[in-house]
Amino acid sequence: MKEEQAYKTIKNMIVQGKFSMQESISINGLAEEMNMSRTPVHKALAQLEREGYITITPQVGVFVRRPEPKEIQDRLQLCVAIDVFLAEQASRSITELQLEELKKVLEAMEFPGVAADDYEALNVQFHTIICKAANNDFAFRTNKINWDYLNYVNISDELFQGGNREQSQAEHRMIYYALKDRDTKLTELLVRKHLMRVAQFITEKYTHVNA
Repeated sequence: MKEEQAYKTIKNMIVQGKFSMQESISINGLAEEMNMSRTPVHKALAQLEREGYITITPQVGVFVRRPEPKEIQDRLQLCVAIDVFLAEQASRSITELQLEELKKVLEAMEFPGVAADDYEALNVQFHTIICKAANNDFAFRTNKINWDYLNYVNISDELFQGGNREQSQAEHRMIYYALKDRDTKLTELLVRKHLMRVAQFITEKYTHVNA
């Protein structure tokens, strides 16, 4: 669908920093660049506004927005709650194939010298496997939208370096073994503790950068 194509293209342009926050995004320019009418562009922009990427002000323009720290904190709390719920469900339904896939990702995360960007991608893959193992597509899709947005606004390099990485590796390994043992309560506890640490780090870093 053209609307979906427009959504993915414009979102990618925003994430890559193609627009400044002071620059009004031209709807006509986007439509011309993507070789489509204004209608799918308008629909795509409406969805991106609902997800928090832009602000649409009638008679003024369309602008990339920077959220307040409170919004980031609220989104993080929601993400943690949904991910903990999905992990708890996954502890009951995860397959041996998914556990094996999780183990391979974990081993890649623990490989010496892996770059921060690669580690971050592996981290996302690790949690995605768990969330998909819960077999709740609606919750997974809802949380993916929020995590995508948080990844877009967050400066997370320090989260995956030095002592932070070592702690991350230890926490992921404990989560893996809790899932392997089908220990629902321990899985829930470990995922909550792990994600709350991440949420606190992101909140403090974002607040400091945008102070």
